[in-house]
Amino acid sequence: MKQDQMRNRIALACGMGSKWRTPTRSMSETAAATPKTAPSKRRVFASRLFSTLLLWSLLSVAFLEWQNTWLVIAITGFFGVAGAVEYFRLLRNDPHARSFNALGFVICITYWGVVIWYTTSRHKAPPMEFDLAALTASVHGSFILCYRHQLEGATTLQRIFNTVFGTVYTVIFFGFMVRLMYFHADGKGITDIFLVLFLIMVTKFSDMGAYVFGVLFGKHKMIPHISPAKSWEGFVGAFIGSFGAAAALMYWMPEKLAPLTWMHGMILAPVLCATAVTGDLAESVLKRCVAIKDSGTTLPGIGGILDLTDSLLFTAPVFYFYLSAIAR
Repeated sequence: MKQDQMRNRIALACGMGSKWRTPTRSMSETAAATPKTAPSKRRVFASRLFSTLLLWSLLSVAFLEWQNTWLVIAITGFFGVAGAVEYFRLLRNDPHARSFNALGFVICITYWGVVIWYTTSRHKAPPMEFDLAALTASVHGSFILCYRHQLEGATTLQRIFNTVFGTVYTVIFFGFMVRLMYFHADGKGITDIFLVLFLIMVTKFSDMGAYVFGVLFGKHKMIPHISPAKSWEGFVGAFIGSFGAAAALMYWMPEKLAPLTWMHGMILAPVLCATAVTGDLAESVLKRCVAIKDSGTTLPGIGGILDLTDSLLFTAPVFYFYLSAIAR
């Protein structure tokens, strides 16, 4: 019996989706998220494995085989727009918030359209003014929309906050992925997609390490009132995964990761890991507030785009600012 249970845990300990799972889940989380007929563990594992292999195959082709910057930017833009759609769908239960959600979506589409045009034509990172323009549009637009209805006190303020926060969370944060691609760009087509690869690998191996250790060894819950399934054992696994990914990349391609050195790689591993933890928990807070388990159903066995990119939304700007500091 114990051997069967251990085999089931090992079978589940794969993929890039939900992290840090302990063998059991709280009744509140299960009741809120599980359908009447829950899928079997084997079916969940198969779906998760399929999505994971598909995603890593896509990354391998884009970064290692083709090394195509335009493809990487297009993929980044897709995830950025899809993440924004999922975020604003979380707020769809408020009928008066539809116009605010539409505003946020329009800002996101416009931002990524301009960014893709600018980077592919100029071969440079988009200027910070693009981010400030998106933020300004969300603030101004939100207040203009308030003029259409009677004010509802804190509810109106919440709609404004949701729109502005959504712009920062899904648009500006994810835009740092593109800035990393052109960190050394001088207008002559020089790009840094391997810096983006370093960020993705360290962040997602942190996620996977957390998931594996949480499933196999998770007993001590970390922050149960936010995410009952996350454990301190998973937290340890996250650090192991991030250190392993950073060390492997620094060993195999040190010349492609300038200005990073071994020392910087070993510093970034725990920094990005801790930031990834924060990003993962941040999305858990959002989902808890609207009583859902996953942000969407785009990726079988994983959930939505935000479930996949939640940690990257936080690690991308931190990594960019770290590189900016050491490159001066």
